[in-house]
Amino acid sequence: MFSKFNSKIFAALLIAVLLAPIFFTRPPVFAQPPLLKDPCALDPNNLITNGSMGPERGTAHGVVADHWDTFVLDGSPRFSWVGNEQIDPNGSTFIHSTGTFDAGIFQQVRNLQPGVYYWFRLGYSLAAKSFSGPNVRVATIGRKVGVDPFGGTDPKSPNVIWGPDLFDGNAALNRPEMEMVFAARANTATIFLRAMARDGSGGENRVWLDAVCMEARSDMATATPLAATATPIPPTPTTRPSPTRAPATRIAQVPDTATPPPTATAIPVTATPTETPPPSATARFARPIATPEPQVPVSVGAGAVIGLGAMLVLGAILFFGMGILWWRRVS
Repeated sequence: MFSKFNSKIFAALLIAVLLAPIFFTRPPVFAQPPLLKDPCALDPNNLITNGSMGPERGTAHGVVADHWDTFVLDGSPRFSWVGNEQIDPNGSTFIHSTGTFDAGIFQQVRNLQPGVYYWFRLGYSLAAKSFSGPNVRVATIGRKVGVDPFGGTDPKSPNVIWGPDLFDGNAALNRPEMEMVFAARANTATIFLRAMARDGSGGENRVWLDAVCMEARSDMATATPLAATATPIPPTPTTRPSPTRAPATRIAQVPDTATPPPTATAIPVTATPTETPPPSATARFARPIATPEPQVPVSVGAGAVIGLGAMLVLGAILFFGMGILWWRRVS
């Protein structure tokens, strides 16, 4: 049996081995936590105006939450402001139709800093079908978010960066597909919230949108400025000089018996070669950069190697101590 002193040594060595990774390994590095307080749509620092989809305003396609506008890419959906299927007490935007549609709402967010990264997210959205009764979850109605970092309002513009489609038939509550990080390319950016219904065979297709939040990502470095667009330079016209002719020489009259004068040889005129203008530069359209990939939540570096080495050293000391204790016991 080990003595009490030997047991204490053994226990101390064992604890040291178990605690080694904590002291010798670098702590995990996490992305910046949200600065907005929940509910973020109601936070006064939210860059989205009326992100909680409060009281309505009229548009060409129906009623929508205040400070938002509508767009329709396909179909004839109706827009309404309702007090159900919401995540906060201010209501939600409701898009619905018995047919198929592709439509949504957008908002221009102003007073941004070009080159700074921003993070926005649609906190809650529900897609369902109603057959004269309760809502039925289906996989034929989808949602997606997009952004024009240049501040344009045309959803068909190539500047718009769209996120992935979400067609899983469940309520989207803080889903990663409904958020996006982008670099502003002007002092205004446009946020798009889009709903898509593919099945118009029966019932009413319905989509609710609520709780939109946006904030700057101060933990990310400023984006690289876009290259300037090349401007075509018109070629400089080249003036071709007039050919130079030799002055005429007057020949004196001589009798017929005299030797006839030599025949004058025409001097060839060599045209000055015209320099071929360089081809003009072709204008290129600067495309927005893609959304940066999410950062790895945990950074594994040299600290992990040091921690592993420390564990091996302490393990060797532990086994060495156990050997001494065993030798003293048998001797």
